[in-house]
Amino acid sequence: MNDDEFAGRRVSKARRPSTKRRNSSTLSFAGLLLVALSWTARAPATEPTSAVCETPDPTARRHDGFFLRAESGLAGFDAAVSGSASGRDRLWGIGQSGAIFVGGTPRRGLVVGGYVWTARIDPTFRVRGVRVSPDDDSVKLTLGRLGPFLDWYPDPLLGFHTQVSAGVAVQVESDVKGNSIKPAGVGAAGAFGIGYEWFVGSQFSIGAMARVSFGALTRSPGSGEERTFFEVPELSLTSTYQ
Repeated sequence: MNDDEFAGRRVSKARRPSTKRRNSSTLSFAGLLLVALSWTARAPATEPTSAVCETPDPTARRHDGFFLRAESGLAGFDAAVSGSASGRDRLWGIGQSGAIFVGGTPRRGLVVGGYVWTARIDPTFRVRGVRVSPDDDSVKLTLGRLGPFLDWYPDPLLGFHTQVSAGVAVQVESDVKGNSIKPAGVGAAGAFGIGYEWFVGSQFSIGAMARVSFGALTRSPGSGEERTFFEVPELSLTSTYQ
C-alpha cells in the first residue's frame, strides 16, 4: 500500500460517522422519553375547573322543606249581628289585609304550620233598617286571626295549591276618635283558599291567592251579649320562600 492509498482510507474513516455513537445517542433519547412518560403517568391528575359540571340542587324550584309566605291583599267583610243594644243588625265593608305563614313540609307537597292574619276594614252599618256610613275615617274594624294551617301542592314542581286554616278570631272596632270600643269580639274562624305561584328563583316564588273565611264572634258589653257571624272574601298577592 502506498502513501496515497493509506491517506485516502484515513480520510474515508474520518468522514464516516461512528455506528456506536449513533446507537448510544438513540438509546439516550429513548431513555429520556421513557422517564418523561413514567413521570407523567405517576403525576397526580388535576381536576379541570372549567369542565366540571355542578350537581343540580334537588330542592331548587320545588315546594319542599322550610316554608315562609307573606301576603298582602284586598278583603271584603260582611256580617250579620244579633243582640246589639244599638239596634245594629248588619255591617259590611272593604279594606286591606295581610298575613304571614310559617311552616315545614313533612310529606311530599304538604305544608303544615301556623299563621297570623289581619285586616283593616272601612265599615258601613245598618241600624234598625237604616244604612249608616261614618263620615270620620277613624271609624274602623280591625280583624285578626291566629292558628294552624295546611297548604297542599298536588305537584311540588308546579304552582297550584290549596289551603285550609282555622284559628282564634278577634274583632276590634274604633270610634270617631280612633279609640278602641271595649270589649272586643272574640271567637273562631276557618278559611279555604286556592292559589297559584310562579318560581322566580331557585327557592322563591310569587303568585296570587283567593280565599274566603267564615267565623263567629261574641261580644259582651254591659247591655247584653252581641253575636256576629261573618264572612271575608279575599284576594291576595303572595311571596313564598320554600
